[in-house]
Amino acid sequence: MLRLRQSLQSFANDESGVLLAEFLILLPLLLWAFVALFIYWDVFRTINVTQKAAYGIADLLSRQVVVTENFVDGLQNVLDFLTPGAPDSRMRITSLEFDAGDPADVADDRYVLLFSRSPGNKVLPLTDVTIQDLDEFIPTLDDLDSVVIVETWVDYVPDFDTGLLNVAPGITDQTFTQFIVTRPRDRRVCLDGTPGCA
Repeated sequence: MLRLRQSLQSFANDESGVLLAEFLILLPLLLWAFVALFIYWDVFRTINVTQKAAYGIADLLSRQVVVTENFVDGLQNVLDFLTPGAPDSRMRITSLEFDAGDPADVADDRYVLLFSRSPGNKVLPLTDVTIQDLDEFIPTLDDLDSVVIVETWVDYVPDFDTGLLNVAPGITDQTFTQFIVTRPRDRRVCLDGTPGCA
């Protein structure tokens, strides 16, 4: 009996192989953290690239006076080039003007749509009715001031699922959107052939 007790004590006090056991327990967590860091970095990189692309396109448009359908469609190529690796990207370009109407009646204020186009018709264009709902997103304008709005939608699909055994949700497929409002360098930006816009 004494010999059995000594054997059990010796086994309990033996720490050989503990380092290997701890390493095997922590190895999956370390691998997950390593992969997750790359995925999280890629998410923030994609957001940053998407934002810069939208601002670049808005700046390019703000320097124009009259744009053609081909020019607008070509901006989709610019967006695709500036957001490499995105499975799909969409864009809508809208030019509008503020009409103060009767200065005594604030309810008479409204936005007048100059044009709204989406290259490849991937997104529904805005209308005279739907642009009124953008009031909270557009800075205060004076009478006959105009702005160009560039909206982008860039899809993101992570290379790996970073979810951790239903404890951490991980990164899923998502779409990064941008809504950029820019004042034109000239009075307004018009689409070639749009009546009353020159």
